[in-house]
Amino acid sequence: MPKNTKFNQAWLNRTDSDGVKLNIWLREGENKSTFQCSLCKTGNLDCSNQGWGAIYQHMKTKNHLEKIKIVKNNSIFVVESPQTPSSSTNNVVATPQLILDSVKRPLTLNFQEQVTKAEAVWALTLAQRGYSFKSCDEIGDVFRHMFPDSKISQEFNMQSQKISYVLSHGLGPYFHNELVKCLKRNEKFVLCFDEQTNNQNRKQLDLLIKYWCYDKGLVVTRYYKSILLGHATASILKKAIIDSFKADGLELKQLLMLGRDSPNVNLSLENMIQNEMKKIDCSLLIIGGCPVHVVHNGFKAGNDTYFILLGIYFLLLFLIGLSSSGWNIHNKCTDIYSWLKQSPARKQDLIDVIDDFNCLVEKTILYFTSTRWVLLGKVIARVLSELINYTVIYFFTK
Repeated sequence: MPKNTKFNQAWLNRTDSDGVKLNIWLREGENKSTFQCSLCKTGNLDCSNQGWGAIYQHMKTKNHLEKIKIVKNNSIFVVESPQTPSSSTNNVVATPQLILDSVKRPLTLNFQEQVTKAEAVWALTLAQRGYSFKSCDEIGDVFRHMFPDSKISQEFNMQSQKISYVLSHGLGPYFHNELVKCLKRNEKFVLCFDEQTNNQNRKQLDLLIKYWCYDKGLVVTRYYKSILLGHATASILKKAIIDSFKADGLELKQLLMLGRDSPNVNLSLENMIQNEMKKIDCSLLIIGGCPVHVVHNGFKAGNDTYFILLGIYFLLLFLIGLSSSGWNIHNKCTDIYSWLKQSPARKQDLIDVIDDFNCLVEKTILYFTSTRWVLLGKVIARVLSELINYTVIYFFTK
């Protein structure tokens, strides 16, 4: 006759043959006559007929024994002594108890896993410091010469193509999943996007995320993903963004605003996403596009007095005048850089002038390129705030 045995909570206090308590892995199932194993990640296992015998049989399965072995290898045994000596009339002395603590040891890796770890660490170092993939070619030979007594270096093998796959298909998905987990904890986040044609002659949509990081206690900007496209109309961009959110389990209502510049296609995209959000009773925070381009073009075309005064500074430097207050300051910065770079003697003379004043300032002029026009301010600041006096002395004395 089948029994109807229910899960007994007292079973949780039992131990196995090695003294490991069952409550580490044993759980009551969804029904009162079932149990679950958190180590083996089982569903509901029936114990209505055999009762404790069903749990005992599961304890002896090969898969469960392997999982228990891992738990033991990554835990420590602690000797727990009684707090007060026993004063029993039977003269029985209390003995210390040997229990299994849940404190984890560092994970023990086999040799091949140690090699893989070394290659992963090198890949992360390369990505963090901006090394080129080509710099990894024959890097294994370098390590073998540097560390001939290391077995790991003998097996270390990283070429440009391999490290590309390690970063994009090995480490990349892990960091992407960690980002998605953080985003799911946040009520809102900001999506920044930009679309351009890459060197493979394909449209590339780059997506960045700004969100509040609870772990760091501040707003962080993280790379989300890049999407390669043929056409890049507003409707195609909208579909790519929404499909990306769905694939990662992110809800559209979490989107606070879009960070964008102001081409017409981006305006249309913002309107389309706004319409999609209205369908779920949400709305974007719209503050307009990126103002940097507008401000830049305004200064470029303007005749502000500041540029006239700045032209006077460069008049002293080059003994030439600016015929107008037009936008040619970047040309002057490039001229200063080229004048000093093309002649080691001139560069040394400038250093000597600065040293004569015993002044601790940077002794080099920053290079400016027109495609990085946002950085022009740093170049001008270096010339004006740190080197202007010494540069004027240099040009008037040479």
